[in-house]
Amino acid sequence: MENNNGGCKNGYELLTKYRSAVMGVATLFIFYFHAWTPLTLEPQESRVFIISFIEHFCKLTGFLGVDIFFLLSGIGLTFAIKKQSIPKFYYRRIRRIILPFVSIGIIRGLTQNWGWAKIIGNITGFNFYAKDVNSFLWFVPAIITLYLFFPLYYKFFSKSKNKILFTANVIIVWLLITLLVKDTMRLDLFGFTNRIPVFVIGILFGYLIQNHKEIVFSINSYICLFLMLILGLYLAYLTNYKDFELIVPISNCFLPTLLLAISLSFLIAKLLDLINTRHPKTGKIIIKVLDFFGILSLEFYCVQSWFVDIIALLLEDGWSIILVNISIFLLVTSIAWVSSVLFKCFWELVDRLFKKTGTSDKRS
Repeated sequence: MENNNGGCKNGYELLTKYRSAVMGVATLFIFYFHAWTPLTLEPQESRVFIISFIEHFCKLTGFLGVDIFFLLSGIGLTFAIKKQSIPKFYYRRIRRIILPFVSIGIIRGLTQNWGWAKIIGNITGFNFYAKDVNSFLWFVPAIITLYLFFPLYYKFFSKSKNKILFTANVIIVWLLITLLVKDTMRLDLFGFTNRIPVFVIGILFGYLIQNHKEIVFSINSYICLFLMLILGLYLAYLTNYKDFELIVPISNCFLPTLLLAISLSFLIAKLLDLINTRHPKTGKIIIKVLDFFGILSLEFYCVQSWFVDIIALLLEDGWSIILVNISIFLLVTSIAWVSSVLFKCFWELVDRLFKKTGTSDKRS
């Protein structure tokens, strides 16, 4: 559905159209959270309070990029499950993740003297569940867990008559279980389980994208999304700066990031569409750059964790903050891109070998 300027009026379709670009924004958010060294002093010490506050606030809350990933993953899975058998669905999901995760795990383990017990515990996800979710690249075992349960969940979701009510009930059940175990479950696990609502909302959005193309996002829709953004920012401030607990433990990665992930995803998609419609050349460049980081999102995430430890060493050696930031960014980007090319070549080789083997079997 198009408006007079050529822009789409269905916000769900826009989110699909610019999904890679929005994922690119999320990738840069996470890099900013993990590896960016603030250029300004702490707000209370800085002469430019507003600029300093914005920079440090973004640094502190940059992990919301993970919530955007969960949201977009939920959307993407609703498309993938319809194109493939269940075994192939699992194979394609694990295949996308396994090489970056395992490769970086082994390299870091060997270079940082983890020992094989820790290496195996990290890359199998055992340490994620048995010790600490932050043992190693927690997002990967977390998303694999959701992948494993998704086909069963989607089976019940698909059969429900009212998809919105079904999703709401699932979130209520999640909340009740969370409240029941809040004093007994290991605290760090809430950093993962608190993201389940945004994931199931993503599944709902995936259904709406495919089955309700007539939905129109009016100006009031975007005003509501903007208000949701403001509320999310305020709650993020309360939970990160004031240690305010909102219903569940580790509150800063539940309601604030859920509101921010949903509102930002739609608003970024709309902004990209406006730029692309009114300034096509500029829009094309911006979207291509963001698409690049969106496609590299997993490699970028895995690689950056490898270099975070050297930031302090570079600063101690006299490197300027801006030089460290640029150098780390370019280094991570380069290695992530090279890694993605190598992984792609590896899987193409595997596919050719399987096809060759299959052809040989048929001939024999």
